[in-house]
Amino acid sequence: MLRFSLDQYLRDHGLTAYRLVKETEGKVARGSIFAMARGDSVKRIDMENLNHVVAALSALTGEQVSVTDLFTGRPEPVSLRQSAAGVPYTDDEETNDVLNDHPDILDRFEKFKSRNRVTT
Repeated sequence: MLRFSLDQYLRDHGLTAYRLVKETEGKVARGSIFAMARGDSVKRIDMENLNHVVAALSALTGEQVSVTDLFTGRPEPVSLRQSAAGVPYTDDEETNDVLNDHPDILDRFEKFKSRNRVTT
């Protein structure tokens, strides 16, 4: 699971949320910084605020900080919904209906193609 981990970044670099608040004063609301620093409470991140946080962290650490430095974990894999024919749904509703109504359609199509191949 992907997690915004500003709290961990601050701990790892000997910084506090309060110090980050002071560095971003006038750019990011105090409450926003403290909410981001709480960790698990972050559900959405404002891109402008994130940009100011990354810039402030770069200034405070003297290192080039990347947005990826503030995340831990990996996104959970997503599996696409499968049609009855065993392939992912398409953007075309009519095709999806055919794939669901005739689950063997792809096998039938392959057989048709192999019967009608021109050999040279």
